[in-house]
Amino acid sequence: MVRYLVGIGNYMAGDDAVGPRVIEHVVANGLDRGFVAVDLSTDALSLVAYLNVDTEAVLVVDAAHLGLAPGDFRFFSPDEVETQKELSGLTTHEGDSLKVVELARGSGYPIPPLAVMGIEPCEMGDGMTLSERLEERLPAYAAAAIDHLAGL
Repeated sequence: MVRYLVGIGNYMAGDDAVGPRVIEHVVANGLDRGFVAVDLSTDALSLVAYLNVDTEAVLVVDAAHLGLAPGDFRFFSPDEVETQKELSGLTTHEGDSLKVVELARGSGYPIPPLAVMGIEPCEMGDGMTLSERLEERLPAYAAAAIDHLAGL
């Protein structure tokens, strides 16, 4: 059985890249022990590849507008929230992990224990860097994600 820590987000959209940046931090610091760290970037649809009978648990890290203070985060299951993201479609260039889980469930994929770590962005838009607030909190995000994944 395998556990996955998955980062989703767009490297060219400011704080939207926080998910992949957390994965980068985990891998660069050798923190990926007991689980596999996966950077899906903007390819949220590929999350279905990790939803199978050999998967013990999945934690997705992503920027999310949750009404929290910028930089704060919350863990939730897909069943606890309803996406408000408007998409022109479900593609490998535009995705929503909640919609992917819904699609996978409807298609008969086994859904292992799965949670999302939603991190409230400060700045979304053009730019290849995270806001200063999110950048300085990367170690804390990584530690919290690893801790939560261990408990799933």
